[in-house]
Amino acid sequence: MKRVLVTGGAGFIGTNFVYYMANKGYDVSVLDKLTYAGGKDNLEPLSGKMKLIVGDICDKTAVKKSLNDIDWVVHMAAESHNTRSEQDPDLFYRTNVEGTLTMLEESVLAGVERFIHISTDEVYGSIMDGYFSEDDKIQGDSQATSAYSKSKALGDDLAMEFAKRGFPVIVVRPTNNFGPWQYPEKALPRWISNLLLGKKIPLWGEGLQIRDWLYAPDTAKAIESLLLNGKTGEAYNIAANHDPEITNRRAAEWICKILNVDPKEGIEFVPDPRPNHDFRYALNTAKVQKLGFKVKTDPYEQFRETVEWYKQNRKWWMTRKEEAESIYTK
Repeated sequence: MKRVLVTGGAGFIGTNFVYYMANKGYDVSVLDKLTYAGGKDNLEPLSGKMKLIVGDICDKTAVKKSLNDIDWVVHMAAESHNTRSEQDPDLFYRTNVEGTLTMLEESVLAGVERFIHISTDEVYGSIMDGYFSEDDKIQGDSQATSAYSKSKALGDDLAMEFAKRGFPVIVVRPTNNFGPWQYPEKALPRWISNLLLGKKIPLWGEGLQIRDWLYAPDTAKAIESLLLNGKTGEAYNIAANHDPEITNRRAAEWICKILNVDPKEGIEFVPDPRPNHDFRYALNTAKVQKLGFKVKTDPYEQFRETVEWYKQNRKWWMTRKEEAESIYTK
């Protein structure tokens, strides 16, 4: 089996991916700085099935050591929260742009066979009708609307530039991931944990924003599929493409229903702190479907499974809840 290095493998999407790959028998190593969003405890059940290296992707020495005898790199490490990016944009640039450049440069020197760069649908910006295809990404950060998405857009460009030079890079642009191990600063785990604590869901504006809710275990399957079958130098959108689309209000109402809470009692509409932020994300996934991969979803069931995970892992999110809430009170 291939030897795989996962940067940011102790984070949310990374943890889901590491479990998936390790349980399939891959030789998995993780490079993670273990910031607030990276939990060493996430990976403890995999002791013996993977190797954890604590280090910063901006540190060339640490990166070089982590790449020893590695076949594939899946680069997930990133600062990822829009609100935090407003408070510290320089950190986001350092990690998401400079760190990505370091990973690419050192991976070239190490002779890595395949490099998957995890980007985001936010590099395209918002779209009111229709769907973005991979060619709709314009070089630079002009489409992105936050410090987070701008840094990811620039990191995306770096990966594609290395691909043009002949390095075996594939760029993956997934939509809004959810599922187990997601830090409770993000919408869904914040809403779930609030209700479990007897608090309300703070729904921004009228809750009509549209997101494509992509289950993190499905993202893991998609990434493996691209490692095996993806074409070097290409970008691939990954999305669930729900029909009908899911508004934030519907998502919040589902969480209430699953937890037997009356939405009128469990949801509190609050002024949108980012009223001009992206309203709708939507991606065309025809390209990845041609490779034989399609997300087959029952979103309500995936929401129910996610709620159940947070019910069963109260200690995990309780130790993180206070810090997660602090960003909304600054």
